[in-house]
Amino acid sequence: MTCATSGADCVVRDSCPQRGPKKGYLKTLQKKIGKGCSQSFYFPPLALGLMKSRAVEEDLQTQLDNQQEASTTETRAPSPSQEGVNSNNEDESSIDNNEVQDTPTTPPITTGNIQHWPAPGEFQFPMIHPGPWECIENSFSSSSFPALDHYQEPAQVTMGAELHITPMMHNDLDQLYFDRAYVFAPILQAHRYRSWSKQPNKSKQKTCLQHAMWTLASSLSSQFQIAGRQLYGETRQLLHALESEEPRHQISIEQAQAWILLAIYELTCEDYHRGMISAGRAFRLIQMMRLYEVDVPQSTPTTQALEQDQGQLSFQGQVQDNWIDIETKRRTFWLAYTIDRFTSMVDGLHLFFNEQMIRTRLPAPEANFASGHPRDMSFLADMIPVIDLEWPDNDLSSFTETVIGATICGRVLEHKQRPPARTRDTTYEFCRRHRSLNALSAQRTKMLRMYASLEYLDPILAFTALAAHIAVFMLYDLIESKPLGAEAQAAQLTKALQTEHQQQSLDAVADAALLVAALGQHFQTHPLTPILLLLGARFSQSHPGLNDAYNKLNPCIVKTLEASTNLNGLAQNFLQLLGPQNDN
Repeated sequence: MTCATSGADCVVRDSCPQRGPKKGYLKTLQKKIGKGCSQSFYFPPLALGLMKSRAVEEDLQTQLDNQQEASTTETRAPSPSQEGVNSNNEDESSIDNNEVQDTPTTPPITTGNIQHWPAPGEFQFPMIHPGPWECIENSFSSSSFPALDHYQEPAQVTMGAELHITPMMHNDLDQLYFDRAYVFAPILQAHRYRSWSKQPNKSKQKTCLQHAMWTLASSLSSQFQIAGRQLYGETRQLLHALESEEPRHQISIEQAQAWILLAIYELTCEDYHRGMISAGRAFRLIQMMRLYEVDVPQSTPTTQALEQDQGQLSFQGQVQDNWIDIETKRRTFWLAYTIDRFTSMVDGLHLFFNEQMIRTRLPAPEANFASGHPRDMSFLADMIPVIDLEWPDNDLSSFTETVIGATICGRVLEHKQRPPARTRDTTYEFCRRHRSLNALSAQRTKMLRMYASLEYLDPILAFTALAAHIAVFMLYDLIESKPLGAEAQAAQLTKALQTEHQQQSLDAVADAALLVAALGQHFQTHPLTPILLLLGARFSQSHPGLNDAYNKLNPCIVKTLEASTNLNGLAQNFLQLLGPQNDN
C-alpha cells in the first residue's frame, strides 16, 4: 500500500461523524435570504425552493468528485489541526442527534480509511427584483417545500406609534385644507397660517390647531385615510394634554378652533355623539372668550366688566388686535354658531348661543379676509329683518349666507319649542311670529332658487337654499301638529295658517327635490348636508298622502344619502334612523 511505501501510519476510525451540513447551516442561510428580501430583494417561495434544490445538487456533485479523486490518491495522515477540526465536528454533530435535517443525508465519503466532511460551499443565488405586488399569486403562500413553510409574503408597511409628517405630506395636507375644507370652515387666513405653520418652535396651541386642520383635511382625500385616523388620535391627545398642562382659564383662539374642526371630523367620520360633546366643549371655550360680543363698543359697561376680570380669565394675544385677528375671532364664532343651529335641529335640542346677546359683526367677504383689507359688515339683527323684506346688502359671501340660513332655522326651532298659546294675546303673538318666519323663509327660497340648478351650482349656497326649504317644512309641520286651541276662533285661525302654508310647502318640496338631485351630482358638499336631508325625509314620510311630490322627495333623499355613506358618516347614521320606510 501507499502508506507502507511512504512510511506513514494509517489511521482508521471506528465511529463516523454524521454526514450533512453543520448544525444551523440551512437556518442561517434562510435568515440571510430573508434579510436580503427585507432590504432590497424579494424571493418568491418557488425561487427559494429552486435555490435549495440547486444547493443539494451541488453538494452531491461535490461528493461524487471527491470519491473519484479518492480512487486515484492515497489516504494521508491528518495533521493536528485537522484532528481539531474533526473533533469539533464530532461535538457539534452530537448535538444534532434530535434535530430533523431538512436535506437528505448521504453516505460518508471514504477516502481509504479516512472519512471527510463535504465542506459547505458558498452559492451564488440569483437576485430576483420584485415586480408589482399584484403579480404575486396567493398560491405561493402554501409552499410545497416543508423547510419553507414558515415563510411569509412581504406585508404592507405599517406606521409606527408616531406619525412622521414629511415635508411633502405637510404641504399636501395644508393644500387639502384650503382647497376642500376652507369652503365650509373659513376660519384661518392662508397667509397668516403659512407664516407660522413650519416653525419648529410654534406654541402648543398652534400645534393642536395644525393637527386638527390636517385631521379634517385627511378625511376629504382618499390618499390620507389611514394617516387621518392616526392624526385624529394624536390631535385628541394634544388637546387633552394642553388642558392638563396649562394654568386654569388659560384660553387661546387656536384651542377653540382646534376643537371646532375636530368636532366636524367626529360628526362626519367618527361617532356622532362624541362629535356633539367636542362641539359643546368648543362652544364653552368660545363663550368664555366672549367671542359673541367681539364688536361691543369700548365704552359699554360690558367691556369695562370684562377688563376687570382679565386677572381671572387670561386671553392670549395682544390687547389691540389688528383687523385680521378680529375677523378670525368673528369667523370662529360664526362657524360654531352654524354648527350649534344645524345640529340642534336633529333632536330638537335647545340652542347654545342666544341670538339676542350677539354683538359680533357678520363675516367679511373672502377677498377682504384674504388680502387683509378691513371691511366691517353689519350685525345679524340688522341683516335679517323681522317684518321688512328688503335686504340691506347683497354683497354677501357664501359663509355669511350660511349664517343667515342657520339663523332662520334656529328661529323656527325656538318657535317650535315655545309653550302653546293659552290666551288671546299669546295666540296673536304666535300667529305674528309664525307669519313673519314664513315670509322670511319664502323670501330666502326665492332669492336662492337659482342655485337649485346644475348650471349655477355652488355646494355651500345650495346647502343654504335647502336650509330655507327645510324651515318651510318645519313651519308647516308645526301648524299641523300644534293647533292654537279648541275654540272656534282659534280653529279658524289654525285652518287659515294651514291654507297659507300648504301651497308654499308644495313649492318648497318641488324645489327641494331639484336641490337634492343637484347636490347628489356634486363631489363636494357641506359636511352637515345629511342633517337637512334627514329633516326633509322625516317631513316627507309624515305626509305620505298629501301630494305625489311628497312621495317622490323621500326616494330622492334616500338615494343621495346612500351615495354619500362612504364620504360622510352622518349619511350612514341617518339612513339607519329613517328605518325601513326609506324604501317608499
